[in-house]
Amino acid sequence: MKQFQFLSAGVFVIILFFSCHRGNSISIINDNDKLYINYNGEVRFNNEENAILAISRNGFIRYIHNEKKLRAENGANGEIKYEMEDDGRKISPESAEGKRFLEDVVKDMIDMGFDAKGRMERLYNKGGASALLNEVQHLKMDYIKNMYLEYLLSVDSISQDQIKSVARKISTEISSDYDKGRLLQKFPVEYLRDSLTARAWFESVKGINADYEKSNTLVNMARQDISKAQINQIVDVVNSMQSDYEKSNVLKELIFKRTFAEENFDRTLDAISYVNADYEKVNLLKALIEKEKPSADHFNKLLDVTEHVNSDFDKANLIKEMIETGLPAGASFDKLLSAVVHTNSEFDRTNLLKDVIMKNISSQDQWISVINATASIESDYDKSNFLVTIAPDLPKTDSVKMAYLKVARTISQESDLGRAVKAME
Repeated sequence: MKQFQFLSAGVFVIILFFSCHRGNSISIINDNDKLYINYNGEVRFNNEENAILAISRNGFIRYIHNEKKLRAENGANGEIKYEMEDDGRKISPESAEGKRFLEDVVKDMIDMGFDAKGRMERLYNKGGASALLNEVQHLKMDYIKNMYLEYLLSVDSISQDQIKSVARKISTEISSDYDKGRLLQKFPVEYLRDSLTARAWFESVKGINADYEKSNTLVNMARQDISKAQINQIVDVVNSMQSDYEKSNVLKELIFKRTFAEENFDRTLDAISYVNADYEKVNLLKALIEKEKPSADHFNKLLDVTEHVNSDFDKANLIKEMIETGLPAGASFDKLLSAVVHTNSEFDRTNLLKDVIMKNISSQDQWISVINATASIESDYDKSNFLVTIAPDLPKTDSVKMAYLKVARTISQESDLGRAVKAME
């Protein structure tokens, strides 16, 4: 048995669906209003929706709404046989009262999803997509609303304004995150080229509470042929998510599937900086570096984001990756050295400085910056070794020599100081 509980217009409602050997049953309890439908087989209504057109073979309907009761089944000649009563009083199906009674029964059954496919087709034939859209808000259950909205997404004649309404109704009328995501993924991508429709669609995605469903919907969108504006809209929704893992799934899909424009790179980098888990953050940054081959401005911004990495190991690996990529023309060498110097592990700091001198030195000023950064090495032995290593490659100018000797004199151990000074002679 399945049981659903929800609030409707401030009234407590319980809807029960269950099956047994006598067919399927639906029971609705709404304070003192009680509706029970026991049925078997497929039911179809007439075009006017005031009578039952057909019940499949061996099918039947037993309907009880408070004191009103109806039984309907196939007669010997294929016609529908009705039995009706109200508070124990028999009602003739042919009378005006009986016809009103039957029309009320059909309406209740339609609201519960009976003959939903036929109902959608009848509405569409009479009033097009607008009629279906208007009907959605009157339906009682999500699975019926799902059917209507999915039907709307499949029709050819729906207008751009109507498709916007579908996006909004997915957000306002569907309670299940799974169903919201499934419907939003069925949107034809050509409709989302309209900026207002795309905005409504993304607002609906943002309204999904479960990050898993939100992520699946955004990943599906990221795989489509989307615009620069839509890339930014995806990133904006990512920022509304709590799970670092799900954020990472979406951002990786964006990074690996396309080349970013300037504004996309900046927006994506900002989103990555708000990923809390260092593992996810560093992997995303590495992916961005490998995929995009950053410009000078992007390289500088990437260095800024390294400040938000808490793990020394991950931070050092990321900076090493950037050094290996090479400093783009115009990027800040001093900013790179600052990132190296602010690595807490002296072992990593020393190794990163060695990587810098192997890859990125091209001027006297850069050598002086490296020499000055060497002062951050606390161990006299390691500092002396580093200075001795770089001494043969240094430009033989007074300014370089002055900077070198100034740092060398910060070495306390005489033997280490002597080795460093001698290497510069």
